[in-house]
Amino acid sequence: MTGRALGNTSCQEMAGAYLAVGKFESMLISAMHMCDRVKLRKALGPDQGAWERSVAKKALLEGSTLGSLIKILERQNVDHADIAYLRWIKDKRDYFVHRLFHEGAWPGEMDEHECQLMRRRLIAIQLWLERGERNIWVIFKRAGFVELDLLSDGGLLAMNMGIYDMIQDDVARMNVDDGDNI
Repeated sequence: MTGRALGNTSCQEMAGAYLAVGKFESMLISAMHMCDRVKLRKALGPDQGAWERSVAKKALLEGSTLGSLIKILERQNVDHADIAYLRWIKDKRDYFVHRLFHEGAWPGEMDEHECQLMRRRLIAIQLWLERGERNIWVIFKRAGFVELDLLSDGGLLAMNMGIYDMIQDDVARMNVDDGDNI
């Protein structure tokens, strides 16, 4: 393979790693947004309607750094090992985003051996982020944020467990109204 072909392949791997970063962060934000049991310190206001609270929560999450998102989860019922895993994933993402290019990792300036090493490193980063993206749901299940149904095609269905919290309040009110609260 020529140096130019290796450079083009490395550029493709860089693009793949960049997309994996975005997909991981988007999945984490989406999961945190849909889970009512993930609480934010900033009060979203009980006077707002459900839609306005949802929009405000999503905006707060999207405006947060990956480190801040992990700190939010750390304040929740998330296992320390899961937090450590998310920090490990963040370290891999930070390496790609902040430090990779300080090493002179520009495809046109590397020899064939350096390009091969860079490609392996970029593929590893992509794989770690893709696994992290899938593992978000398992972490959220262990924390009691979601219930998961694994589908036969390899997909999954996640249900917001916070819906039960809201229903419990309604059921308790109904029992009081019906005189069943004995």
